Amino acid sequence: MGIDLVAGGKSKKTKRTAPKSDDIYLKLLVKLNRFLVRRTGSGFNAVILKRHFMSKVNKPLLSLSRLIRFLKGKEGKIAGCWNCYR
Repeated sequence: MGIDLVAGGKSKKTKRTAPKSDDIYLKLLVKLNRFLVRRTGSGFNAVILKRHFMSKVNKPLLSLSRLIRFLKGKEGKIAGCWNCYR
């Protein structure tokens, strides 16, 4: 007896697809970042979108060195990031 995981049973890996918060400004940021991920194909925007879905306690900080690494080779561009910095 038990769950037949081969046949599709219980899903162990689930992730949020929307923030749990009812904050309208956060929802606007999510809408903007979804658009940017879809249109630009940038990994940076995908990371920020994933962080918007996280709870406040689990939301990791974004270090300045990581931000610089994301923007390497993109001189002259502007990066808009709504996150806590370390």
